Amino acid sequence: MIQSSGFFGPAAPLPDTGSYGLECLHESGNGHCILLKGHRNDRIVVYKALKEGFRDDPVHQRMLRREYEIGASLKHPGICEVLSWTTLPQYGDSIEMEWIDGCSLDQWLASYRKDTDLCRRVLSDICDALGYLHRKQVVHKDLKPENILVTRLGNHVKIIDFGLSDTDSILTGKEPGGTRNYASPEVLAGGAADERSDIYSLGRIMEAMGPAFKKIARKCTRTDASRRYASAEEIKRDLESLKQVPKWMIVLIFGFLLVSAVFAVVLLTRKDPVEQLFLDAVEEVRQAASQS
Repeated sequence: MIQSSGFFGPAAPLPDTGSYGLECLHESGNGHCILLKGHRNDRIVVYKALKEGFRDDPVHQRMLRREYEIGASLKHPGICEVLSWTTLPQYGDSIEMEWIDGCSLDQWLASYRKDTDLCRRVLSDICDALGYLHRKQVVHKDLKPENILVTRLGNHVKIIDFGLSDTDSILTGKEPGGTRNYASPEVLAGGAADERSDIYSLGRIMEAMGPAFKKIARKCTRTDASRRYASAEEIKRDLESLKQVPKWMIVLIFGFLLVSAVFAVVLLTRKDPVEQLFLDAVEEVRQAASQS
């Protein structure tokens, strides 16, 4: 049995599963968790619990508790809020989290990939949340489009799933982890993950968001971790430099260049008054000479 954290306190049991309207949102095929949607105190919430067959396993119990303790320590608008550690009838210990009305980043991109300015803002919000994580000495270790939600109202970012995350204050879960298409070379080689591993994963995500972000993505995904961006804040600064020029400014610049071009043509074809007088005089001398 896992010892309760002295900071977070013991689990609070819920009296009746049915009264919370629980419905299954997702059950991982190869994983060990199930997600349930319900409501508590007039608020829609999500519960993350262990699948049947894993609920009595001490290793998976520790993993779930570890995910809760990391998540509960994070308070940022770009990170899914962890509300409590509770016990559900039929499902056992679970993490209670905020319900996010949105879709995963890969689903969102299907509609908004061509909106470069909006994609830049979403990436900037991811950098804000990632920078906060790293300042809290937390490494996500499994950053990918499926673990980033974008809200339907306002297109705000919410990073989810800290099941593989690591922090200095937790002793368990130090083994390498991640998803192959997004994991950094050092992680795939069996090495330890740090902030630069998350930055590599962000670069892989950025590759799917259009050519405007290609240069930044290349620096994020360098094989040598020491040559990547040193922080999410640095990435955000470069993203800010990609802001699109407003259409009215493009029209103004184009108009200015057009007027400048016309003015240049006029200057090149117009004779200077002094030069014209000289040419007239030369012509008069030539004509006089031909008549003599």
